[in-house]
Amino acid sequence: MTQPADNNFDFLVEYITARVVEWIMRDHHLGLEEALLLFHNSETFDKLCQKHTGLYIESPAYIYEVLTEEFRRGTLRGITE
Repeated sequence: MTQPADNNFDFLVEYITARVVEWIMRDHHLGLEEALLLFHNSETFDKLCQKHTGLYIESPAYIYEVLTEEFRRGTLRGITE
């Protein structure tokens, strides 16, 4: 049986992902599949899915800013492994 904390983590990751993908679609004029691929293949998404980074408790807007910075720099700086 899944623990409640795991359910909350999964819910938060899914919620953030949905919002970020919406904004990618809007700002980059991409379709759903392309936006999902772009986000799912990002370092930001990888870090979001790792509990120890704590990104899952941040707002979708903050995650989108982190992703935008990743696109700009090509890497995430200051987020530990």
